[in-house]
Amino acid sequence: MKILRYFVQTIICYGVLFAQELPYGKPNFFQMKEDPKTKELTLATGSVIPQYVIDKIEPVKHLSYDIYHLRITTGKDDPVRFELVPENFSDEMELFFIDLEINGWVGPYSKTVIRNGANLVSGGLGSKNILIEVSVPQGEEMRFPVGRMIIPNGRPDNFDEIMQQGRKRKILPVPNEIKENGSGDSESNGMRIDRDHLRNILLCGYWPPTNEMVRPFSTNEELNPDGWIGDNWEERGYDIHSYFPTFDPPDCEGCGQGEGDLEVDYQDTSEDWWNIVDSINPVAIITFSRGGIDYRWELEWMTTNWDESQWIDDFEEPLLPTPSPPDSTWPHNAPRYSSLPMDSIETAMNLSGLNIYPVIDYTFGTGNYLSEYLGYHGVWYKAQMDSLNQIDRSCYLAGHIHVGGLADWGEALEAVNITLREVIDVLDENITLMGDVNFDGSVSILDLYFIISYLMQEVEFDYNAMLIADVTYDQMIDVFDILQLSDILSNSQ
Repeated sequence: MKILRYFVQTIICYGVLFAQELPYGKPNFFQMKEDPKTKELTLATGSVIPQYVIDKIEPVKHLSYDIYHLRITTGKDDPVRFELVPENFSDEMELFFIDLEINGWVGPYSKTVIRNGANLVSGGLGSKNILIEVSVPQGEEMRFPVGRMIIPNGRPDNFDEIMQQGRKRKILPVPNEIKENGSGDSESNGMRIDRDHLRNILLCGYWPPTNEMVRPFSTNEELNPDGWIGDNWEERGYDIHSYFPTFDPPDCEGCGQGEGDLEVDYQDTSEDWWNIVDSINPVAIITFSRGGIDYRWELEWMTTNWDESQWIDDFEEPLLPTPSPPDSTWPHNAPRYSSLPMDSIETAMNLSGLNIYPVIDYTFGTGNYLSEYLGYHGVWYKAQMDSLNQIDRSCYLAGHIHVGGLADWGEALEAVNITLREVIDVLDENITLMGDVNFDGSVSILDLYFIISYLMQEVEFDYNAMLIADVTYDQMIDVFDILQLSDILSNSQ
């Protein structure tokens, strides 16, 4: 058990600034036929890599580049980051941080990638053995682009308050007082209402493995010929729907923009997004994207409403979001927060035995590329629905998860299942009870009395109360709802 715990701690990556899919690159380290020449250095937290060590690094010529390698030993299990020095990036320089424990990496970082970065900090690595790789065109002077080694901040002081606020049960108005000649049907044989299904959960993925792991939840037969598994998933009372782009080949590395729903493009993603949420009206949203090339399941605490100067270019004109910032109702460069049950998801994942390792990123957010953009749309939609204060437009949970590029697709699907179970447990605690027309948190004989009085035109219901009174989900309030509620009350005694 101690060995397993040590292994888990070693490969977990904390809080990656550019923790979404960047313009893809693979370190030269994995392509070189001979062992690279490396300098080794043991660093303490907060230490600056000394210049004399940099000066002694001897580059290796590979293809048309000079490749510099510096091996860092941290001496402890604490996750670390490295400051980036933007003025030292030349036009064609690329920088990677390689986890030698798992042969994974974060990066590449380049002048283009960090040009708009709000927080110039590398991805985090939990490994004691890290290889920094810098490549420049042959003959070009290399100015080392890495500063101090740092440890990211832990959970913020206001974390619990923000999470509680984000998952607060909706406070809805109590039905109007009893009145004579209320709004009931004049024939007292039922009131028809318009309602959507209240129990849809939305999953969105970008690059593999995330698009592949949510594919079984797609209702599109062409994308999911094996059949939709999300119908009343695990008989828990929720339908699970997924949307994602496709790539050729499916196990792509560089991937590009993709095709279909939610292409890796700002304008396409936003247009598809609002059509999707309007069509399925989700009570919870989980957005996914590929993070570093590792095995993590990284729960992002915040996504940010960046203005135009902060986003990284996508593939097609216009290269940046339009409008920017995307959300005119929220301050520029201000975060919105996840309301997913991150602690319980992390615990369940740790107990799962999967070769995918959870971590919560409390620090630098979701990055400045399409992952951040997609994730922000999820929490933005939830905020919009919160402001309406209507049961049929409620979204109780939303948040983003980065998934390591080395994760097995089958195990990633099981990780989705684990995450969904934790999300549904929270939904069951927070979604208003059907039949609770006086919104007191329980279904009782008093609710039955109110529905009978409504049908007798003695009580006036507002729209939310009408929705809750439709216990049979048949878009009618009638005697069948009274019978159903009576059965519920009888069985609970």
